[in-house]
Amino acid sequence: AALRVTDGGLVVVDCVEGVCVQTETVLRQAISERIRPVVTINKLDRAFIELQLEGEDMYTNFVRVVESVNVIVSTYHDEVLGDVQCYPDKGTVAFSAGLHGWAFTLTIFARMYASKFGVDTEKMITRLWGDNYFDAEAKKWKHTPVSTEGKPLKRAFCQFIMDPIGALFEAIMGEK
Repeated sequence: AALRVTDGGLVVVDCVEGVCVQTETVLRQAISERIRPVVTINKLDRAFIELQLEGEDMYTNFVRVVESVNVIVSTYHDEVLGDVQCYPDKGTVAFSAGLHGWAFTLTIFARMYASKFGVDTEKMITRLWGDNYFDAEAKKWKHTPVSTEGKPLKRAFCQFIMDPIGALFEAIMGEK
């Protein structure tokens, strides 16, 4: 199945197939039982190896999946639970490759990069998701994909998360 809920409220969504018919049923059940959903976007290995997607394409797909989940969650809003929508920059969305046994949240990468950039982890988390770009030449964060010099910039999520993971996949698959 492309989606399931575990005892702790973890909802697993296939990153290739995305949100499917079972999603609404499982999320409705979790919310009706007052379980706060936490989402993992799974099968990243397929996105890298099989589909060979670029980081920006994966990011766009992840945004679409999160938005679809949140539309369903808002449909079954429960006043007692409050806001249970899922957001990567709030720690309620993880990314995984269950077949290979690894997963991460933005918090993991934010901790690694926070000291490098001299900011706290919470601030770094917000920079790793959304329209955030790092202009290395100017040493500045931007909200547009164009550097001070007019050069294209990569989205921070792609540059600091997907590119390093992609490089690992490439090295491992090439037996390097």
